[in-house]
Order: sequence, then C-alpha cells, then structure tokens
Amino acid sequence: MRLASGFFANLTNIKLHEKSDAFKISLPSHWAWFFLRSQQLFLFFQDATHVATKWRNRLLSSKAQLVLGQQGITMQHLQDIIDNGYTKIDHGLVQTDINPKDKQNYASCEKIASEDVLNILKQNKDTQATYVYLRLLKHIIIAYIEKTTNLKDRLHSAWAIVFTCRLWRSWIKHNTFISSNSTRKNKKNNNKDKYFVTTPVYYSIEINAHNLLYLILLVKQQQLPNNALNVHLFSSQACESTFRNTRALSGTYSTMVNFTVSDFLGRAEKLSVLQQIKCYEETNNNGRVLFPTHHKHKQKNDLTTYQNINNIDTLNIEEVILTAYETAKKLLENLEISNLLKRHNIYQLNNLSQHVYDDLKSTSRTSDHSTFDSSHESESDSEDCLSLEDDSIDEEDGYSDDNNNDDELSTTKTNFSGIRLFNFINPDLKDSYFKIYLNNGIKYMHKQTACWLLTDKNNQLSSDRLKRVIETNRQE
Repeated sequence: MRLASGFFANLTNIKLHEKSDAFKISLPSHWAWFFLRSQQLFLFFQDATHVATKWRNRLLSSKAQLVLGQQGITMQHLQDIIDNGYTKIDHGLVQTDINPKDKQNYASCEKIASEDVLNILKQNKDTQATYVYLRLLKHIIIAYIEKTTNLKDRLHSAWAIVFTCRLWRSWIKHNTFISSNSTRKNKKNNNKDKYFVTTPVYYSIEINAHNLLYLILLVKQQQLPNNALNVHLFSSQACESTFRNTRALSGTYSTMVNFTVSDFLGRAEKLSVLQQIKCYEETNNNGRVLFPTHHKHKQKNDLTTYQNINNIDTLNIEEVILTAYETAKKLLENLEISNLLKRHNIYQLNNLSQHVYDDLKSTSRTSDHSTFDSSHESESDSEDCLSLEDDSIDEEDGYSDDNNNDDELSTTKTNFSGIRLFNFINPDLKDSYFKIYLNNGIKYMHKQTACWLLTDKNNQLSSDRLKRVIETNRQE
C-alpha cells in the first residue's frame, strides 16, 4: 500500500500516479499535516477490524511495554476491573476478553473499549494511560467500523487517532527511558519500539486517515459519488457477508455449493436490487413493505447511514482537523508529556507535523526497483516484475556454489514466457528463488514455479456435495 500510494515509499521505475486516469485533488499549501501526494491511481484502506484486533493484541502482548507519560499501559488494569470492586454489570467484561491467545477476537475489542470500561478507567488517576489507549481503540471503531457514524465524526475520530499517535511517538523519541537490566548495546539503541504500537499498525492508522480525507475531497470536488463514502463497507467482513448472502440464494435442495464468477455476479445483482427495494421501503410512508429483521438489528436503522453521507457540502474540513488536534491534546493533558514536546518546539500542529514528516522520511527506506515486463504479464503475483539490469545477484555472494550437478535439468525450450525462470534476479528477492542448473547454465526458479514443476497430480473435488466425500476417500 505504501509503495503504490507513495506514502514514504517509492516505486522508482513505475509511476502509477502519473497515469492519465489517476485521481487528482487540489490541496491547500498550508496543510502541513497531510502527507499523501495529490495524485493517486487508487486508494487503500487497511481492514479496520484487523487494525482494531492488532491494537488490542499490542495491549495484551508480553513483549510490549507501552508507556505514555509517567504511566504504563497494561492489561492488568482490565484484570483489576474484572477481579476487584466491580461486577460484570458495571463493565461487561469476562476473562476471555483479555486472553492474549485469542488474537482475532473483535467482539472483545468492542467490549474493552465500551463506555462503561472507559468511564471506570477515567475515574482512576493511575489508569489514565490505559484509558487513552482504549479511547483510541474506540475512535478506530467509530471512524471505520460503525455504520451510523456521520461523516464529520468519522473524519474527526480518524484524525484524532493520528494526532494522538504523532504526539505519543514524538514524546517517546525525545524521552529518556531508564532500564536497570539493559545491556550497553540496548542503552545505546534505547530499544524504544516496545514503548509504542507496532510500525505496521501506526502506518495503517496514518494511511487510513489520509485516504479517508482524500476520498472526502474527491466527493466534494465531484469526482466520485456520495456512495463512495460508505467507509464501513471497506473491509473483508462486508465482502464475506456478500458472499454468504449469494450462497444463501441457492435452492433448499441444491447440492451445488460452488458457482462460477458469472453466477456470483448474477446473484450479486439480485442482492443489489433487493437492497434497493429495502432502502426505498424504509422511506415509504404509504403501503410500506416490511422486511423481517433480527431483534438485535432492529435498533440499527440503515437509513441513517445514507443520510449521514449527504451532508458533505456543509463539511468544514479544516475546522474538523483543528478540533481533532485539540481532542488529541486534551486526551494527553493528564499524562505530562506536553512539557517535553514544548521544550523541543513540537507541540503546535504545524511544528509537530513537520517534525513527524522529517522523521518518517529519514527512517522509512522502503523502495522498489521493479519494472513492468510485458513478456511476463501472465504472472500476476507479487514478485512478477523483475529488474534485469545490473542489480543481478553475484553468484559467489548470493548462493553457495556446489559442484554437484547430478540434478541438472534439460529442456528444449528457449523461451520461458509465463514461467518465472530467469537468468538474473533482483537481490532483494533472492529468498523467493532457487538456483538451478538448466541446459548447462545457471537459472533462477521461483518457489511457486518449483512447486508447479514437482506436482504430478491435480486433485480437484467435485462441486457436488454428495460426491465430495466419496472422491476424497478414493484419493491417495
């Protein structure tokens, strides 16, 4: 995502954003806090459900030592809530909500970030850092997952997370941590990564907020319709739900569990028509058709989702951003980090933004020297495009050269189009290739190509449910 969007990463030989059909927005010159370039071929959103679970997992990790101000961020504070002085009615938590082994438990993310838990933590002066951390988790849910969030609150929550993380990250960089059991090497490097969220999560927070604002600007500038702002659908859960619904359109006695892409598109079109009818009937006051609704979903009116994206013309983006920064400062005001930031002159929005930009630019060295090669377009995996210039692997450095040529291959082919078999490869991709001897010469074969080469059977089960078990038993 960072390479394609140019977010502190660079595709040196492929300029995706310079294509004629790329999006382009007008950005004010004084938006120092916005780091995404104005031209983008496509936009990205890291799955917010996965971001939320990773945020929770960092709290439960035994390796992390999250620190914010003079306080630690720890799951022990949640354990104390469960064990001491409160009933489940007060907080709604159970032991499995803080089980570090259950890494994909999104329901527990909603529970530990509930207003009941947040209020308990806020009332205790010793748990303010944990309160801020879980409040940011709540903002993630509000900004990207909840359906009923209006556009203004969605943008506000997204950038409140970004600014809080920038302040927190800058404070960690300039703060001195003392560890009694540190080695001399650890003292030098200070090993500050353990005090903050993981780098992939931080970049996900930044990228999601930037792309959300970019999307809003595209709609405001009438390059995209308002329906593009249904951010809660930008996740794998919505796709999985659609696929479940298309499978549910099968007949009761049908044994065909699979269907073709054409069948899927046809069923998806039926679902679209059904959803349009449902939305129309929700606003129809005369002879309304009522659709059956599960009792847990009766309070969630999807109509508000469509109403919340129609107020974009009155949205003052700069006002929302400034309010989000004030929210971030207010969240951190009780944790005594502002003095250090003010001392380094990075507490104001523009100064902080410039500092973070310079820091990310100096520490992010992600670049890709891939080039498009038309002879290998049939291979669409991640490492198809290889540079065939002077970046090839030196045979003595890249691989150990043994003189045993017993497994030498021979072929009559001279053109290996469609097969990832090369004379030279990019040194950065050497772990994905084997060195082989072919026709008295050295070539590099991709691991997936090697699997294809060594497979002598192509076992496929019937899509008929009644035959799958029988065929499975027959296969060796």
